[in-house]
Amino acid sequence: MWIGNGISELAGAFGTFCNSLLIYEITDSSWALGSMWLLYFLPSLALQVFIGPYIDRWSRKWTMIFALWSRGLVFVIPLIGVMTNTLVPWHIFIVQIIIGLITPIYSPANQAILSSIVSKKQLHTANAYIEGMARLMTFTAPVMAGVVIEYIGVNSTLSFICLSLIISGSLLLGVSEEREKRPERKAWGTEFMEGISYFFQQRTIVWLGVFLAFVQFGVGVTMVINIPYIKTVLYGNNAMYGYFMAGFPLGYMIGTLLVGKLKYASRRRLMLGALLIGGLTYINLGITSSLIFAIATELIAGIAMAFFSIHNITICQQTVPNHLMGKIISVRSFIIRAMMPLGVLISGVLSEVWGIRPLYILIGTLIAIISLLGMLLPYFAFIDNVNTEEKLAS
Repeated sequence: MWIGNGISELAGAFGTFCNSLLIYEITDSSWALGSMWLLYFLPSLALQVFIGPYIDRWSRKWTMIFALWSRGLVFVIPLIGVMTNTLVPWHIFIVQIIIGLITPIYSPANQAILSSIVSKKQLHTANAYIEGMARLMTFTAPVMAGVVIEYIGVNSTLSFICLSLIISGSLLLGVSEEREKRPERKAWGTEFMEGISYFFQQRTIVWLGVFLAFVQFGVGVTMVINIPYIKTVLYGNNAMYGYFMAGFPLGYMIGTLLVGKLKYASRRRLMLGALLIGGLTYINLGITSSLIFAIATELIAGIAMAFFSIHNITICQQTVPNHLMGKIISVRSFIIRAMMPLGVLISGVLSEVWGIRPLYILIGTLIAIISLLGMLLPYFAFIDNVNTEEKLAS
């Protein structure tokens, strides 16, 4: 699973890089970039609402395998378009729609299966290893893809994406999944409401999801403006864009190595302090005029977000019973991911009106304020007592 996740993350990052560059080169429009991401998120969100109960019914291993194989095959569409010189925007849009439908099936299964493979005591370490490998691949992808596309061409890159996703799915055939026997299968509506009810009873999970939703809003904004930021604000080329995009995952990978070693008195202040640093990095991107400083800023942002994200998902996995894991992660993912298309939509409109730098400053200020409120308000002290809440829930 560790190796398969790494390969799929590498191929997925290559695919995102290629699709973004291709649509921007074809249209020369940040609005087209925004439309591409909206076509990914909207079907993804629609399916995210309904898929949770089925993730708990189906084999999580086979769900992941078929999702990865399907992702590999769909990239044949832009590959043929590039090879025949017939690529048009709707080819990329189709790919985004299909991947948007696959992601809400794959991601919850990927997170939920881990609790059936390792013990709860090992989850923190296991998440760090898996996230570290994923970010290593994500860090490698933009550098490799930027160089390959700049100096060799996009054909080899798209071929690599297709092959890698097929291989990553095949590697998961070796995963030994332990499935619980369920004496009865409830109606979809009953299981769905069970997941919703349990989710909103766990205020730690709810509020950490809310904090993460603001981060995802920022991610949605930057999906649209990162390429124009590098090419038109900092005057970089495709390779420089690759270095910039590699900064965050490299920092995240470093953060995964540090997260288990840092001792802390307050989990809340550790997580939300890291989120505050992430907000400040957005503000710095809106100010700096140096590409080197921009890359260094992304590196710092990655380190900070590793601390927040790994503790966040570990709390969820340690708190939620295994038979509810798919439903809870789907509900949580829906709330989080719903903010990304909002960020994409706002960015696509405001980047044409305000420009790029004000948007970075806006989202950075928003995340910083939310983080400070979470750190300073006594109400949020319950985040430090998550183990107590877990015992009460059980």
